Amino acid sequence: MKHTGIVALFVFILASNSFAQSIADLARKERERQQTSKSRVVVRGVGGSSATTVQGSTSSPATAGTASSTPKPVTITDSKGRDEQFWRTAFQNAREDLKRAEAKVQLLDLRQKELNTQLLQQSEVYNRENRIGVEMTAAQKAMEDARKELDQARKKITDLEEELRKSGGPPGWAR
Repeated sequence: MKHTGIVALFVFILASNSFAQSIADLARKERERQQTSKSRVVVRGVGGSSATTVQGSTSSPATAGTASSTPKPVTITDSKGRDEQFWRTAFQNAREDLKRAEAKVQLLDLRQKELNTQLLQQSEVYNRENRIGVEMTAAQKAMEDARKELDQARKKITDLEEELRKSGGPPGWAR
C-alpha cells in the first residue's frame, strides 16, 4: 500500500515535468512559426467584397531583423471613408445624450409627483389651485418637451445604427 503511493507520486512528478517541458517547446515553436510565416490582413471593401493583402514574409528569423522598412498599419474604413474611432465617438455621444434625456424625464416626473402631493396636502383651497396649478401646467409642458427629447435621442441611436449598416462598417463599431 505504501509502495503504491510512492510509485503513483513518482509517476505524477515525471508526468508533470514532461508536460511543462512540452508546453515550453510548443511556445518556442509557435514563436518561430509566427516569425517565419506570412501575415495576412483582410480588408473589407464596398459591398462586402474582401481583398487579402500579404505583408512581408521572411524565410528565416535572421533576415527578419534586417528588414529596414516596416509595413504601415492598415486602417479599416466604411464605404464613406469613416473609421472605427468616428463611429465609436458618434455612438458614445448619442448614448450620453440618451442618458441625459432619461435623467431629465425622471426628474420632471418626480417634480410632477411632488406638485400633486402638495396639491393634496394643502388645506388652503383657493391659494393651492392658483399657485400649484400654474406650476403643474409648467411641469407638464416641460415633461412633454423632455419626452420628445428622449424620443429624438433614441431615434438618433437607431439612425446611427442604420447608417453604419448601410455604409458597410462592422457592427462591432456600434458598441
